[in-house]
Amino acid sequence: MPSMSLTSPELQASLEFWFYRVGSYLVANVLDDPAWLALMFC
Repeated sequence: MPSMSLTSPELQASLEFWFYRVGSYLVANVLDDPAWLALMFC
């Protein structure tokens, strides 16, 4: 059975995936909220 450790390219791809996933969540749900926009620009 192969080991389950991540090699460097796999780790980088996984981190990149989660970075974009979290970033898209924040843009869609936090920055798109009018209340947050009002707080940021007041």
